[in-house]
Amino acid sequence: MASRSSASASTRSKLAKLNQCVSVLEPPPSVTSDPLHPSVVLLFGWLEAAPSYLQKYVDRLHDQFPTSTIVLVRAYTSWYFTSYPRLEKELSPAVDVVKRESNNGKKFRGVLIHVLSNGGSLQLLVFRQALMKSSGAGDRGAAYSPTPVALILDSTPALRELASAIQSWAPRNPVLRYLAIPGISALYGGFYLANALVGNPPLFPTMRDQLNTLNLLPSITNPNDPKATPRLYIYSNTDRVTPASEVEAHYEAAVAAGLNAKLERFTKSAHVSHSRADPERYWGAVTALWKEALQTCGVDTPTL
Repeated sequence: MASRSSASASTRSKLAKLNQCVSVLEPPPSVTSDPLHPSVVLLFGWLEAAPSYLQKYVDRLHDQFPTSTIVLVRAYTSWYFTSYPRLEKELSPAVDVVKRESNNGKKFRGVLIHVLSNGGSLQLLVFRQALMKSSGAGDRGAAYSPTPVALILDSTPALRELASAIQSWAPRNPVLRYLAIPGISALYGGFYLANALVGNPPLFPTMRDQLNTLNLLPSITNPNDPKATPRLYIYSNTDRVTPASEVEAHYEAAVAAGLNAKLERFTKSAHVSHSRADPERYWGAVTALWKEALQTCGVDTPTL
């Protein structure tokens, strides 16, 4: 077995950048697909995440699912001031990968969705909209066949937009933080006003509602079975960007709607730092969730 360092270096060399938002890691053509691995892993990064941090998630996902295609979707602050059609166009390469794999019929092994922070959640909603609009992306209806899909929500979703923005963007230095708050508030106020003037609803409440939709991936997820797509919330009681109470409220709404949802609560780990705080627990929870998605579709998982 290759060492972690050599494996990581190899993984980095294979990650192909398709545009500023989307990069893809394809398994080697010589590798035989593992029926227990998802066909696609969609990794949605947090806002302005450094590539080196996101690479660590890519490497670990590749270690766990080496026969899966990993699609990395990045998010930038410019998201807030970019039109939705433009955002959808930026994610079209990711949509193309998922459609390519889902068109493989019985060879399609499903999708694992791994979302990091609220920026990742917002990009997931753009992806969902783009997939729904793409050709042949309507509901399968009576022709639907069970496909494993699972959703990981790491440090998301928050509820209070301005509070989350301040915690995310303001410097840690107390003096600089105090000086930055008016500017951040003004920037957010400009976005909020522009968003309202074009008739759009408040961003974070809409995000929270759509994350609890049954048909998370149109044409792939089962729109009629609330238990078909297991969800896992990974969060912490010390997260200042996405407070635990806001995550738990969203979880409770999911359960009330009949969705299959679970909580993995960490203590003392900061925002999107849970995988570093306890890697074994974190990635064990990821594997367990995917195993549950397979079992939901009647797939035996003796070796996963």
